[in-house]
Amino acid sequence: MKTVALIYGGESGEHDVSCVSAGYLEQTIAAAGFTAVAVYISRKGEWHRQPRVATLAAENVQNPSSLLQKNGRVVLTSATEETAIDFAFPIVHGTAGEDGSLQGFFEVLGLAYAGSGVATSAVCMDKALMRALFAVNQIPQVEYFVIADAESADSEKIHARIESSFGYPVFIKPCNMGSSVGVHKVSGRDALAKAIEDAARFDDHLLCEQGLPVRELEIAIAGNFPDYLISGVGEIKVNHDFYSYEAKYLDPNGADLFLEAPIEPALREEIQRLAKAAYAAVRGEGFARVDFFLHKETGALYLNEINTLPGFTPISMFPQLFRAAGVDGPEITRKIIEWGKARCDRLKRLRAASRA
Repeated sequence: MKTVALIYGGESGEHDVSCVSAGYLEQTIAAAGFTAVAVYISRKGEWHRQPRVATLAAENVQNPSSLLQKNGRVVLTSATEETAIDFAFPIVHGTAGEDGSLQGFFEVLGLAYAGSGVATSAVCMDKALMRALFAVNQIPQVEYFVIADAESADSEKIHARIESSFGYPVFIKPCNMGSSVGVHKVSGRDALAKAIEDAARFDDHLLCEQGLPVRELEIAIAGNFPDYLISGVGEIKVNHDFYSYEAKYLDPNGADLFLEAPIEPALREEIQRLAKAAYAAVRGEGFARVDFFLHKETGALYLNEINTLPGFTPISMFPQLFRAAGVDGPEITRKIIEWGKARCDRLKRLRAASRA
């Protein structure tokens, strides 16, 4: 296995983040001993082979390409060349990339790929489904409810439900979106309707989540069940009202990242235990980042989300946390590729057995 298709870009609101992640991954894939082939997906969903990753969106590229099965191999074809592909590394954040869509395509092709499978990717992309699975597995989380059919939602009824349950402030979030795209912190009734209207541009199901005074803690996890590699616990201290898209990607001073959160060893161990339990509960494989809230006043710990395709830029928490744990970018990339290949081989054996 030598040639890795690095697939990035995509149609979601996280397109630009994906491009930056791909630029870093291109380097680590090469340093890990593999040949990276850059495959850019435009905002219109068109696939283009590129000589190298363009870390800024390359909408003017013109090299239409396809992944096809041919003579028992998966090949990347374009008008000018054809390359056999051994492995796919999707770093397409958000919908139509992180939600099981690409993963299902790779499964149909029989192509090994990085990260979790179709079901896990879909569940972890949909905040409502993910929260339901956390509840079944008794994983602590903040209070919330789901707003269905968001475009026709009655903000007055939602306001009444907020007042009768956990009160303001709340966060309104699209269920199927990441990088805080479409997320609003709402402090009272007057801002609720506008927040729902904007979030509904990104998804027809929204999450209304209790807003608490919390610290934001993150941990990186990788591997296939039951052997997990786990990092220490990092912390993000946000310099905005909350960890918004602007704070994450547009404001260079939007947040301060700490690779070793100042917490007690017992709490660190509990976070690592919960991260493993949650990752196993959703059948996570390959790699992920697990985010927690720690209540500033009560000390209560809540699991916020599992991100199955976390940011992979040089300053992203996932690679930084593993680097701090002694596993550098090329090494964790190599391991992710090996775990993806092992998963594909295991599934092929199971499918062969089912046909016997």
